[in-house]
Amino acid sequence: MDHKDNYDRLLPMPVKLGFGIANLGDTVITEFVGAFFIFFLTNIAGVRPALAGTIVFLGVMWDAISDPIIGTMSDRCTLEAGRRRPFLLISTVPLILLTTMMFTKVNFSANLKFVYFVVVSVFYWTAYTLFNIPYLSLGSELTTNNDEKTRASSIRQVFGTCGLFFANALPMILVSLFKGQGISEERAWTLAALTLGAIAGTAIFITWRATRGWEIKYPPQSKDEPIFKSLGKVLTYKPYILVIVASFLFYFAFNTCNASVIYNTIVVVGATEADTAVVYLAGTIVGVILSVLIGKLAVVFDKKWVFITFMAIAGFALVIFKFVGFHSITDQVIQFCMAHFAIIGFLVLSYNLLYDVCEVYEFKTGEMLTGVMISYFSFFIKLGKATALQAVGILLDLGGYDASLTIQPDSAKAAVTNMASIIPGCLMLLCALVVCFYPINRVRFRAMQNARKLKDEGKAYSTSEFDRIL
Repeated sequence: MDHKDNYDRLLPMPVKLGFGIANLGDTVITEFVGAFFIFFLTNIAGVRPALAGTIVFLGVMWDAISDPIIGTMSDRCTLEAGRRRPFLLISTVPLILLTTMMFTKVNFSANLKFVYFVVVSVFYWTAYTLFNIPYLSLGSELTTNNDEKTRASSIRQVFGTCGLFFANALPMILVSLFKGQGISEERAWTLAALTLGAIAGTAIFITWRATRGWEIKYPPQSKDEPIFKSLGKVLTYKPYILVIVASFLFYFAFNTCNASVIYNTIVVVGATEADTAVVYLAGTIVGVILSVLIGKLAVVFDKKWVFITFMAIAGFALVIFKFVGFHSITDQVIQFCMAHFAIIGFLVLSYNLLYDVCEVYEFKTGEMLTGVMISYFSFFIKLGKATALQAVGILLDLGGYDASLTIQPDSAKAAVTNMASIIPGCLMLLCALVVCFYPINRVRFRAMQNARKLKDEGKAYSTSEFDRIL
């Protein structure tokens, strides 16, 4: 039997690796922006912190708004090559160019500079959405085997964690290398962005090629239905609502924590920009280990409770740092490594929770709206990111942060400490609490799958074992 005809299947390792590597590209471009774009705007491009936060907020909010549009376009795509993979190919070159343009200092007036970075951000996030939504949807459409999806997701996240190194540690290494060759700091940042964009584009292209012929041919969504009509359908489904609320809380926490690293290292700890590479490298190493561990635990135990456990561990750890403080680069390393319990737990397992929701929703309604569901899930992720980065800019401004000062005032140090500890910690704990109410567990999901087989065969079936998830 041809592999395309057998959907409850194991994926060959080259396919799983090929699918996963695009997550390296995804992480490189988004987390590089999340960790350094505000810093670049304030310290290199000369933009005030509050305005820098607004630039990031507007760009990410546009990304969030465009998600449902791209998701629906992907669901309705009728190309022979598939309804997900063509979007990956289309987005590759624009992402490389626009990542470079975002980290290019322009000698404009303050107003024109603001307009330039907003416009480039909007185009950048549009190109990212063209890749991201179809890619995440593809993860649910290579196999219907639930455990195999978890294994593929674990591999995907190993690449994603490696991407965190490229996104977080490599930029400062590249900037230092370019500056060491006599290149100006502004130009060094542009070349670093070009390098990272090229790495991301190459990874996305490899995934496009490696998954050829493996995308399940689901029938496209009807083009007669208004694009936003599907929103009303999926937002009435409780498990889906819980997942998207959890995604908002986590990404608010994650981006607050991630953006604070370079400020906390310089302002509170008193180390150098280059020392942030040590922090990010340590986080990457811990993240790779956790990716493998969490993937294995989620196959043995119920992934819902694995998610909750790791999210809560990180939340409590970060809250503790509010009271013990940051006194050395070692403290910053420990904080970031503990944050990875939540970061990796979410990145490995959240999409599997969402894929389960998509399958149960298909059983309930007969519609496989993976693209729509992932697009609104992504909307709340980006809403969390936009809100966090806007909050970072406002908190820095209110705290009196001034990039021209060698020593920052105590109010700025307090603001940065809060961004690195109690704010993300409490949000992570709230995220864990929300997922406690998520009703889809392993027993109910497998009962649903058995009922679906009987339903497809035209036989009688009962929903009594899994009524709660419908």
